Amino acid sequence: KSCHGVNLHKRLQIMDASPQPGHEGNTTPEQDKTAQELSTTLQGKLSSEAGKYLTTMNGGHTCFMLRLLRARNWVVQDAVTLCDEILAYREEHGLDAILRKVIADQKLQDPANPQWGPEIQDETVKKVVPHMPCGRFGYTVLGQPLEIWRVNQLRPADILNQVSRDELFKWWHFHLESGLQAALDGAAHFKQQLRGTVLVFDLQGFGARHLNSACIRLLISLFGVGQSKFPESLSRLYILNAPTLFSGLWNAVKTVLNERTRKKIIMTNKPMHDDLSQLIKKENMPQFL
Repeated sequence: KSCHGVNLHKRLQIMDASPQPGHEGNTTPEQDKTAQELSTTLQGKLSSEAGKYLTTMNGGHTCFMLRLLRARNWVVQDAVTLCDEILAYREEHGLDAILRKVIADQKLQDPANPQWGPEIQDETVKKVVPHMPCGRFGYTVLGQPLEIWRVNQLRPADILNQVSRDELFKWWHFHLESGLQAALDGAAHFKQQLRGTVLVFDLQGFGARHLNSACIRLLISLFGVGQSKFPESLSRLYILNAPTLFSGLWNAVKTVLNERTRKKIIMTNKPMHDDLSQLIKKENMPQFL
């Protein structure tokens, strides 16, 4: 076992570039049959421009079918319902156009420069960005977008007093949609299988001010949208520097996470985790980690 209690077999699985079970390229005959049934059922719904765009943003038809099915435990009707909910939500909030509105034709990330980011051209999103201490720091060695939240820079009172709920959700929609695009770009650049984002929560500096109940409810709502309307877009979540104070909040948060999401979470009270350090090239490792 490693110093973090994760056995060597699991660490090798995390670094394995081959498709994971239930993903394109590693499915059982029964899963293939189920995916074909779902594909036939959704054929009409996904033939629209909105359906085609949604499919493309999720890695193509087969990849999207498998994402829907994994998110709903391979129950076809539940996967159909999920697709309907996603399409309706995207139409309601104009998600198909949000990337063009916020960054126009700019690229999202530069694999050669993890610090680079596009210029935000939407005033609402630009207003919210300074209040949300998160960003993408290039890619992992497997081509996954690396997203890091620095909780010590989170000011709940400022978020509640200076940003409206609608403004925050517009930023979040852009953030989630850009995450889909970043994953596509990373897979293409590194010639890897499409994988979701590797998310890091650095809890260094977590304190009593972060236990603001109104802000916690708001953040839970945001992550709920990510889980339900952008299914299977998360590859793994690492929670670093987790203090004892965080345990109470975590017990509340994890109740809204489904089982698949919970299984993707690794938590440690240390400033780094062995698995995460292997996923990031030394020269791309942010200094604060």
